[in-house]
Amino acid sequence: MRKHFFTLALLALTALTYGQIVITNNDVAPVGTTIYMATDTVPADEIVPGDAGADKSWDFSGLVDHLIDTMGLVMPASTPYADEFPGSNYALTFSNAEDTSNFFSYMIRNSDKMSSIGLVGETPEGMFIWKVSPENIIHDFPVAYGDSYPENYTEVAVFSSPQPGADSVRLKNTVTKQTNVDAWGMLTIPMGTFDVLRIRADEVSTDSVFVLIAGNWLFISRSQDSTASYSWWTNDVTVGFELCNIMVNKSNGEVTDVSFLLGTTVGITEQAVVESKAYPNPVTDVLSIEFDETLSGELLLMNQLGQLVLSEKIVAQKHIQLNLSGLPAGMYLYSLNNSAGELIGSGKLVKR
Repeated sequence: MRKHFFTLALLALTALTYGQIVITNNDVAPVGTTIYMATDTVPADEIVPGDAGADKSWDFSGLVDHLIDTMGLVMPASTPYADEFPGSNYALTFSNAEDTSNFFSYMIRNSDKMSSIGLVGETPEGMFIWKVSPENIIHDFPVAYGDSYPENYTEVAVFSSPQPGADSVRLKNTVTKQTNVDAWGMLTIPMGTFDVLRIRADEVSTDSVFVLIAGNWLFISRSQDSTASYSWWTNDVTVGFELCNIMVNKSNGEVTDVSFLLGTTVGITEQAVVESKAYPNPVTDVLSIEFDETLSGELLLMNQLGQLVLSEKIVAQKHIQLNLSGLPAGMYLYSLNNSAGELIGSGKLVKR
């Protein structure tokens, strides 16, 4: 009887360890990644967040990609508005092909957190710059089941008035937010099945509108909105981004928006000329990289923030080895340049 109890306890502990993942900064995609997100504009009735709790299962395999958006993770310095957000070290770009709009989201990312500090939009109606104070926390690392924290932040944008008689318009959005990592389990979407944590964020937003007339800011209107968003994330480093997001209107419980991940790729956009294979991947110490042809040039290895951590000269070689034992665990991106400095290949790897 005692042996039977011990066996059951061991099996339970094993299941618990497997299911309850923890997400760290190392699990988020690096700079240089391209992200393909889809929106299901008419989600089926069964696409709902469901209850909170442990060992849950969400089957969203029936989601349909009515709209597809392409986003890029880049260094802020490569964007046109980096000077507006000097504290940012991580940015996301997004282009809307339907109306030629471009958006740039500026973030702070380190081992403790990932947070948003601003957004710039270039739209047919004009440009706007949203600045967030102090910040909107996306992840408080490490993220684990049961985590909970409140926060308050303000978003402000000022832009030229589209109406005659007013010089400028100021929008002020004051947000009270409560974040709870309220569930863990298995999520299935069209791209696969994953161990996940679900993060629920409840927000009460108060939107105020002001206009500048003859040098004076005049209050125009104020409205309030209450929403709940449910976000599913995995610690699978080959994913590195939000798997699914469901927005719910708290006043009526209606699902207002459903987006999901179609996939990610190493985001160097140039067509690869040299194919390469890195192994073992994941790697703990010595990494081997083979090329499909003899190569002369240089290999550059970058971390998730796009920082160069290693470079290796290549002289008429089809194979090189790199000692990565001194590097911290995480995802890395490598690029291959020929002797003229031109990008001719790329890849990504995981360091354990």
